[in-house]
Amino acid sequence: MIRLLTTFCLGLLLQSAGFAAEKPNVLFIAVDDLRPELGCYGSPIAKSPHLDQLAADGLLFNRAYCQQAICRPSRASLMTGARPDTTGFYHNYVSLRELQPNILTLPEHFIANGYEAAYCGKIFHQGDTDDGRSWSRESVKRINGIRKPRGPYALPENNKMKADNMKNMLAKYGEAARKGLAAGPAYEKADVADTGYIDGYNTALAIATLKELVKDDDKPFFLAMGYKLPHLNWCAPSKYWDMYDAADIPMAGETNAPENGAAMGLHASFELRTRAGIPKIGPLSPELSHTLKHAYLASVSYVDAQIG
Repeated sequence: MIRLLTTFCLGLLLQSAGFAAEKPNVLFIAVDDLRPELGCYGSPIAKSPHLDQLAADGLLFNRAYCQQAICRPSRASLMTGARPDTTGFYHNYVSLRELQPNILTLPEHFIANGYEAAYCGKIFHQGDTDDGRSWSRESVKRINGIRKPRGPYALPENNKMKADNMKNMLAKYGEAARKGLAAGPAYEKADVADTGYIDGYNTALAIATLKELVKDDDKPFFLAMGYKLPHLNWCAPSKYWDMYDAADIPMAGETNAPENGAAMGLHASFELRTRAGIPKIGPLSPELSHTLKHAYLASVSYVDAQIG
C-alpha cells in the first residue's frame, strides 16, 4: 500500500452573526491517509457526495502533496507550516516539542489572535496534541446515551485478538512491540451505528463542541476535527460496505514495479503486513486485495457521511 496523501485537509468557514468578516469561525477537518479516491478527483467508484459538494463549493487543489509519507512528520509540517527538513521529523517516535520546543502551531496562532481553539479526534499525532499551548479549551468529552467505543473494533472477538497478539509480541520483543508489531484484523464490517466506531463517536463530540462554541459567542473559534480513517484498520459500519457492489470495484492495472524504477519508490506495506490474516511476505491474493479495497472505500464513505 502506498500512501499518496497522509493528510487531506479541508477548511470550512462558519460565519457567525456576532463577528465581523475578518474573524470568521473556522472548522478545520483532517482526514488520515485519504488518497484522491473521491468523486471530485474523478474516481469512478468512490461514493463521497459530501466531500464532492464541499469541493464544488470551495477551492479544490489538484497538485497537493504530503510533506512526508508517514503520520507524525506530515502532521507536524501541516500544523506548523514548516517542512520536515526544518522540523527534523522523519518518523513517528519523537514528539513535536522534543524537537521543536518553541515552534508556533496553527491553533496557537489563532489563540494569539483572539480565538478559542479546540479539537476532537486526531489532529496532531499521538503525544503531540495535548501540549498545553495549542488549545485554549477542551472539547465535549462525552454525550449522554452514546457509549464510547472500547477498542478499534466493534466486534469483541477482534478486540480480543488484538489484545492477545499484543501480549504475545510483548513477550517476544518487549516494548518494541508497541511500535506496530501487533494488531488485529486489517478490516471489519459490523452492523453498528456510526458511533460504534471512534470516528463516528468523535463526530458526535465535535458537533456538541461546535454548538457550545457557537453559543459562547464572545470569541471567534477554531475547531479542528480529525478522522483516523481511512488509515488502517479499515473498520466501518455495514451500511457503508453495502454501498458498493464488490464485483464493480476496479483493481490496479499495474501490479509490478516499473522497470529500472527507484527502489525508494516502493513500499514494504509494513503497517498492513502486521495485521492479522495478512501474509507477512509475498503477494496478496486477488480475493484479499479486492476485500481490502472494498474496506478502504467503505471507510472513505463512512468518513464522508460524518463530514456531511
